Amino acid sequence: MLLEQTLAGLRDKFAKIIPDSASAIMEGHIESLRKNGAVDQILKPGAKAPAFTLKNQHAEDVSSVDLIKQGPLVVSFTRGSWCPFCAAEVRALNEVYDQFREAGIELVVLSPQSPDSTRKQAATGKLKFNLLVDKNNEIGKAFGLVYTFPDDLKDVYSNVFKLDIQALNEASNWQLPIPARFVIDGSGVIRDAKADPDYRYRPEPSDVFDIAKKL
Repeated sequence: MLLEQTLAGLRDKFAKIIPDSASAIMEGHIESLRKNGAVDQILKPGAKAPAFTLKNQHAEDVSSVDLIKQGPLVVSFTRGSWCPFCAAEVRALNEVYDQFREAGIELVVLSPQSPDSTRKQAATGKLKFNLLVDKNNEIGKAFGLVYTFPDDLKDVYSNVFKLDIQALNEASNWQLPIPARFVIDGSGVIRDAKADPDYRYRPEPSDVFDIAKKL
């Protein structure tokens, strides 16, 4: 099944159960991100990708500099295992990971969620790739992806979804990355960037695979 089919099912499901008042606030926030310049801050193709070293699900250091020496690197930013749309994307990427590796492409997924949540997600999903902990969204910020929750959106997540993002991330504030996927070449330059403030939509794994394979 294509990732989009799974995401479409999730969109239909949550459209039926999220209260109209909460949905209006969430839609307004997505539109605000599109209009307030947040998208313009995201790194574009041709920019040098920020280097990073982060802990994976096994508490091991993973260096982007080391990975790109071996070939193209796909870097995906997700919000966390609590987000059904992010979880679906992670599963889809895991399903094609062997295909990526056979083509000489490496993949890592970054999330601001806690190390414990990262370990649990990786174990439950039998993830083959490195799931990295981006503490306080530091790397997400370097890629221009991170936004801070306005009060009305924080109220929706707290009261409707019963989610405390700051606590889930063991973070100093309520911040998340705009979901995004970057293709980085062997010289550390971003060759493709796909990001959407609407977390309900994600590119297919095949979209970035085709681009990375050409490198």
